[in-house]
Amino acid sequence: MAEPATATEHYNVPNALDPAFAPIRELGLEPYIAELEHYGYTIIPPELVAPPDFVARMRDAVLRVARERTGVEHALDRNGDVGVYETYPVQADRYLLYYMLFEDEVFEEWLENPVLAAVIDYILRGQAHLSSLISFVKWRDGNASPGDPATFLHSDAQGSPEGVLPATHSLVCNAALCLTDYTLEDGCIAMVPGSHRLCRVPGPGEGEGRAVPVEGPTGSLVAWLGNTWHGAFPKLTDGLRLNVTSYFCHPALKTQERYKEAVPPEMLARRSARFRRLMGVDDPMGWKEHGPDGELFIKLAARQTVKDEDTLRANSRR
Repeated sequence: MAEPATATEHYNVPNALDPAFAPIRELGLEPYIAELEHYGYTIIPPELVAPPDFVARMRDAVLRVARERTGVEHALDRNGDVGVYETYPVQADRYLLYYMLFEDEVFEEWLENPVLAAVIDYILRGQAHLSSLISFVKWRDGNASPGDPATFLHSDAQGSPEGVLPATHSLVCNAALCLTDYTLEDGCIAMVPGSHRLCRVPGPGEGEGRAVPVEGPTGSLVAWLGNTWHGAFPKLTDGLRLNVTSYFCHPALKTQERYKEAVPPEMLARRSARFRRLMGVDDPMGWKEHGPDGELFIKLAARQTVKDEDTLRANSRR
C-alpha cells in the first residue's frame, strides 16, 4: 500500500492553498508561523533573518540618530540620556526614536528583508502598509528589582471602545529586530501566550502573572499579532537595549507615521514595487475637491485582478 501523500506532495505547488504561504515554505519559516498562530508571537533566530554586518549597520545608524537628536553620545555599554530630545513619552529609563525610515538607507533595506516581508505578508495577506518605523532606546531602571512583573501590557490592535478586537484576522502586526541581546535581565519584550485568542485588550494589571520573557541573541526577529498582549520587563543591567520596531497595518486603517506624501521619488525609484505598496503611495483614498484619482483606482483594480488570477491558477492545480 502506498504511503499517504503529504499536503505539499498532494497539492504539488507551495502556494496552492494560500499564495502568502509560499515564501514561508521557501524560507523554512513554517515552525515560526505555527508558533505565531498558536501563541500569538514568535522569535526567529538571527541566522535566518539577516547577516551580522547588516544588523551592525542598523545598530550604528540608531546610535547615530540617538546622538543627533539628544545631543548626547550614546554607546552600548553606557546608559542612555534623552538630552535635548523632545518626544512622547519620555520615561526615566527609555525613550523612542520616531520616523526612522528617512534617517538612513539601511532602514529602507530592512523593509525589503525577505524574512520580514514573508511574515508580514502572511499575516496581512499582502496588503500591509507601513504604519511606523521606530527604535526603542532603553537602559537600567534604577527602581526595579529582580522578579518585578512586566509593565504596560497592551494590544497593538485597534478595538472598539469596549476593547473588543477582531477574531478572524489581523488588521495590524508588529516585528522587532533585536539590535542587542534580549534577556530577562536586559529588559526584553514580554508576551502573554495565547492572549490573541481572547480578542480584547487587557484590563489594568491583567496578564502580568502569565507574561513570559521573549529572549534571543542580537539579530533575532520578534514578530507578533495585533491582538497579542505584550509589554516589557524592566532592565536590571547597565548599557543600552536597542531594537527597531516595524509596525504594519491594513490599508483600511490610518498609519501612525506619514509616508504617502513624504516618501521621495528617488527612494521609490531604488526600491521594489512591494516597497511602493508599503508606503501607500498608490492608495486611492484621500480625496479632495475633484474626488478620487481614477488612475489610482485602475491600478488598484489591476493589482487585485492579477492576485485573484494567481490564486485561481494555483487552486486549479489541486
